[in-house]
Amino acid sequence: MIDYCVEVRAATPAERNAAVGILTEHAGEAGGAAPKFEPFSVLALCEGAVVAGVSGQVFWNWLYAELVWVEKPFRGSGIGRAVMQKAEETARELGLSGIYLWTQSWQAPGFYSKLGFENFVVFDNFPPPHKRLGFRKYL
Repeated sequence: MIDYCVEVRAATPAERNAAVGILTEHAGEAGGAAPKFEPFSVLALCEGAVVAGVSGQVFWNWLYAELVWVEKPFRGSGIGRAVMQKAEETARELGLSGIYLWTQSWQAPGFYSKLGFENFVVFDNFPPPHKRLGFRKYL
């Protein structure tokens, strides 16, 4: 019998890296692909300051747009669309299969739909009474 305990706490960076190593090793043994994360950003600047952007990572052959934002004074100006179009153009140049992201019901789900993204999942009450929405776009 193995002696162990179970704890609820934040993993240390070393523990997280060890977990990634174990999963990477398992992926190789199972014939899967090892995870590969590469930082990715498209930023819009005005007078030297970042006012909008897409920040995330290339994960395998997809772009995960983790953060998409536009400073309040620039909303509705087309800068968000320009940033997303540049992200898509760059993803295509990299030969990626698509872009995916998460947003909330109070944010801008209609914005992503207008850009051709498909809402592929909805989590109700995330947080109550709102929804968490997953969007994707195949390239």
